[in-house]
Amino acid sequence: MALLGGDIILILASIYFAPVIRFGIFLDPSLVYEASDIVTICAYLLTFYVFDFYNLEEPKDSRYILRFLLATTISSILISAIFFIFHVRPGSWVLLISSVLIFFSLTGWRYIFDRVFKNSANPRRVLIVGADEAGSILYEVLKTNRNYEIVGLLDDDENKWGKSFGTVSVIGGTKLLSNLLKEMSIDQVVTATSQTIQPEVYTKLVDAKFSGVAVCEMPSFYEEVAGKIPVLHTNEMWLGYADIYGVKGNLYNAKVKKIIDKSLAAAWLILAVPLVCIVSLLIKMDTRGPIFYRQRRVGFNGLIFNLIKFRSMEENAEMNGAVWAQANDPRITRVGRIIRFLRIDELPQLWNVLKGDLSLVGPRPERPEFVKHLTQEVPYYSLRHAVKPGITGWAQINYPYGASNEDALEKLQYDLYYIKNVTLLLDFFILLKTMRTVLFGKGAR
Repeated sequence: MALLGGDIILILASIYFAPVIRFGIFLDPSLVYEASDIVTICAYLLTFYVFDFYNLEEPKDSRYILRFLLATTISSILISAIFFIFHVRPGSWVLLISSVLIFFSLTGWRYIFDRVFKNSANPRRVLIVGADEAGSILYEVLKTNRNYEIVGLLDDDENKWGKSFGTVSVIGGTKLLSNLLKEMSIDQVVTATSQTIQPEVYTKLVDAKFSGVAVCEMPSFYEEVAGKIPVLHTNEMWLGYADIYGVKGNLYNAKVKKIIDKSLAAAWLILAVPLVCIVSLLIKMDTRGPIFYRQRRVGFNGLIFNLIKFRSMEENAEMNGAVWAQANDPRITRVGRIIRFLRIDELPQLWNVLKGDLSLVGPRPERPEFVKHLTQEVPYYSLRHAVKPGITGWAQINYPYGASNEDALEKLQYDLYYIKNVTLLLDFFILLKTMRTVLFGKGAR
């Protein structure tokens, strides 16, 4: 938030000083700032997000500066186009000067942020109760997270005492809990054990919570930190009591989401008509066969529908039955490889959105043959059909394409997170991140 706030302040400052530099006089701020400046700020912030400039782990090298220059240029062109369409005339020199100021000030701000703010935050000190597989998974998630510091693990199994998890170890049993909270300045206790917690341990956890220490179960903490639900370490009780916003009949799920889906799908289809014509011609010139490919998929409540895509494989690619696509799949055509990389092959699915088979955002619909198998192999797999599937989704932007049971399990964890937490803001975030994925070709196959 500090990085974002600094960006907004510097963009506003650049907008003010651009006419000062151009005309050589200081102006009353009320004469500089207008409603159009909100559009300017939003355009810059959205473009910076799409270009991944709010990723704090991004190295600040020469490529970073060039990408930042490109993002600033694209934002300036976008703003100029918007102002031209709506007859806003701030002046071309003023726009150019403000763009230059924004580029240099925001670039410098990111280097300052890295040196001063990024490394100054104090991580939350975490104590994990449980040193079995769940505790190990938590350690793997937190060991590279600069917001948390694992101070140790507790487990009543004496055989695990002294066992090392990287740089931390199992300190001892849960009898030490109360003393360790004070001695080690613990901020967070996470229970991550498959064994039954004894009543006296619950008493200590309650005491810890009322003393100001945050206490939670592994699934809830893992969900918050990793952005997914640990399927293998979740039970029916946790799922049964959890709020699942995606299945609630609220205003967003019942009406707003459908209106947004159909409106955006219709608009994008109209704008994409020239591209559809070009791709159709290229497919026909490249190989024999139809332009579009229809494939049976499992949708909302397990209902089967026909998914429409541009054909990217040879005409008889699945004459021997359904198989997962692989990296460097020999069945993919020359044009197909390009449109898959650019995600253009999925463009016709906007028609599925208009028909109501798909949403823009949701779990990716899978083929019936695979669903039958995965339902038997992966716990809770059928729960992903509780909401309408989507063209893009939380799993797609967080996990690359996979073709195994392990990949299906990993993507299910993201899908369940989405179903549990779906909101307008989350959908908007996913659509923005999808734009970034398409722009840089990440995860495409």
